Amino acid sequence: MSAFPHHRRVHLRPGVNTLLVIALLVAAPSAVGAASKQTPRVPEQVMAELSAANAARAARLREQQAWALEKQRLGLLQGAVEAETKRLADAAAEARRQAVDLRKRVAVAQARQKRLESVEAMVDALAERLEKALETLAVATLPGVVPLDKAAGITDPAARLAAAVQRISDAEQRAREPGIELVTGTLAGQPATVKLLRIGGVAGWWMTLDCERTGTAVVQDGKLVLHPAGMLDDAVAIKKAFSIAEGRAAPHWVLLPLRRRTDTQAEAKP
Repeated sequence: MSAFPHHRRVHLRPGVNTLLVIALLVAAPSAVGAASKQTPRVPEQVMAELSAANAARAARLREQQAWALEKQRLGLLQGAVEAETKRLADAAAEARRQAVDLRKRVAVAQARQKRLESVEAMVDALAERLEKALETLAVATLPGVVPLDKAAGITDPAARLAAAVQRISDAEQRAREPGIELVTGTLAGQPATVKLLRIGGVAGWWMTLDCERTGTAVVQDGKLVLHPAGMLDDAVAIKKAFSIAEGRAAPHWVLLPLRRRTDTQAEAKP
């Protein structure tokens, strides 16, 4: 094949042929050089292909390393998610167990609360009965035997009952011991403030604040009625009893007059 694929065979004369051959020989090296500049050499092409292959291998290696790291990261993430899922499941199971236990405790507490409310109602009713009984006793006995109710504002049933019981205990103590009270009674139909000497809750004697008048005291229809001493000896005995009770005289036997509640309100002999 000719270096000039599109040439035509031309028949020239001998002289002309010689000149044409020389021209072709002169033009041939320049054509070959141009062709060599357009087509890369084999070693350079091989090196380029090797470089491209190395670059491809390096890119693939980077991709493989990146995927390995991503796979490892995903594995760690999956492990963390599984661990957290298990923890949450265990926590949920524990919460359910605690909820069941709490419901049982609430049921027990509600039952106890109902029993407590029932007991408190009974205690409150008992305290009210005691308070009414004490008030009735206070009206029927001499002043000072039954202490005043200092727990009227208490709302707690247990504390209310305790106060009533303490009040009963104090009343029993006062009923066993003599005492002096400053009271207001009715003397000859008029109110009078006197000192009252009582022995328990069954007998009482009175003396005016100026120590001039004395007598016996009884409770009639819930009111304290004062009766003057009928005899001088009775007045002297009552004054002496007050002196002994107040610590102004040594203890000594004293015969005191008694007045019982009767229809005739007669004076009883000591």
